[in-house]
Amino acid sequence: MDESLLLVSGLPRETEGEALLVEALSAQGVKPHLSRLSDHELATRDGASYPVVVLLLPIFGDNDLTDKVHIHLARLASCDSYRECAIVVVAHGDRHASDEFVTPETPFSIKVSRLFSGVGIFEMLEIKLDRFTAVALASEILNLADATSFSDVFELNCIARLLPRAPQWNARKRMLDFYDSCAGISLLKPAERAIRKRIASHIQVISPRILKMTHAGLGDDALDDLGDTLHAEVIDLGSNAFSWDGLVSKLDTCRWLGLAANGIKQMPLTQLPRGLEYLYLQKNDLHEFAAMPVEVARIKSLSLYRNRLTTFDWPAGHSALSRLNLGANPLVSLPETLSECAALESLGLARTQISCLPEWVFSIQNLRELDISYIEDRIPPTQIAHLRARRVSLITRPGLVMP
Repeated sequence: MDESLLLVSGLPRETEGEALLVEALSAQGVKPHLSRLSDHELATRDGASYPVVVLLLPIFGDNDLTDKVHIHLARLASCDSYRECAIVVVAHGDRHASDEFVTPETPFSIKVSRLFSGVGIFEMLEIKLDRFTAVALASEILNLADATSFSDVFELNCIARLLPRAPQWNARKRMLDFYDSCAGISLLKPAERAIRKRIASHIQVISPRILKMTHAGLGDDALDDLGDTLHAEVIDLGSNAFSWDGLVSKLDTCRWLGLAANGIKQMPLTQLPRGLEYLYLQKNDLHEFAAMPVEVARIKSLSLYRNRLTTFDWPAGHSALSRLNLGANPLVSLPETLSECAALESLGLARTQISCLPEWVFSIQNLRELDISYIEDRIPPTQIAHLRARRVSLITRPGLVMP
């Protein structure tokens, strides 16, 4: 059997849940090495020989740790060998309707997360362990272990040492997110240029599928430093200062692109990655949008919410589009060519200057959602009734009850 997992239990003695978890892991081909957190020799053991360490910790009725467990855990967290592993936390405790899951804002979660804030791969599982959840938790642990390599652990720990705390990493999705929810900015924003270049070299080795660098204060002058880090499938660079010309030509493998709030004024669509399917450009400074068929041939979802669009043109014959948000733009009309978007399911027109819906809206069979918030009073009642008869979900301003 494979012993690639180290299970460190903070329970004073074996419980039914712990025994069932070990049994479930063994049944799936992994016999974990089991240690007790209270073992005074634990901190001298070589945790780095295991790519994944599972911490099984008691969570009590007030969703907290005892002081004793916290002291033992702090000793383990300070051991260098455990900083070279992926850390997975499983909470052991009763599940009730009010606290069935482990949430980030509980004292338990906050204390444990702070102790391991410098660990490159850290994950706290939401489900608590008891005799009913052992099998599901074992599968989740093994899925994470299968998705974690020594290379990922090494590179992400290198990044963590260059920053105040580790970025968020989801091994199964291969998602790397530098946003710091505690500070409200990216971990990259205060970093010096030399540090960002070193981080970029580690990202290239990791090769994440999803890369998020929002609220980082990055602009075109950072593109050379980022190098090949932008070869991800999903890229979110919202709330930065990139220009369209400087950035988009470097995104050849991108399928999902977020460039919200970058101050973009112009966007030549000839530069769009050919495989792009999802494009989010809300809260920029665009005055017009006009596309040729080849430029948006694969686009399924497009958001241009809160720009300055006075004209929006869409190519005829394009039918892949399923979601379109044109809200908060001074548009007074929609192009007739949208009638050919047979796959359109969601259309956002909130806060526009539209006063009457075009007739083609009622002929799109797949339309399921229409946002008319803050223009509801201008839409003719007969059109509202027609949409309701077709069971289209109408989004209106909060608190408004329409007759």
